[in-house]
Amino acid sequence: MIHLIGKTANGKIFKCDKCSAIHVEFKNLGFNLSEKQFPSFAESILDLDGAEWEKRNKDSYFSRKILIPTGHNTINILLNNQELNELKELLTDRTGTKVVFRDISKDNFLFPSFCN
Repeated sequence: MIHLIGKTANGKIFKCDKCSAIHVEFKNLGFNLSEKQFPSFAESILDLDGAEWEKRNKDSYFSRKILIPTGHNTINILLNNQELNELKELLTDRTGTKVVFRDISKDNFLFPSFCN
């Protein structure tokens, strides 16, 4: 069974009973996170200052100026401020608070293997 946690025009967060992972889909990005990894992931995204990073990287050749490293040297996530704000909206519940599972302790953010 799939449990929808949050949804925006370009993304959704859902939990799968079969694999126990929390899946974050945003545009063409997919993150498969454990319950321990999700709070750190959400916090790291919510703490980004998009305007500041666009300013710092204004001279970058990339169209999207907000670069988020993935932990793999050859892959980075590139967003513009509007996309970052929508991703933050996805990671925030209707009351304006972080979508975090209260009974889960924080862990360092690591990308897990893909789960089918």
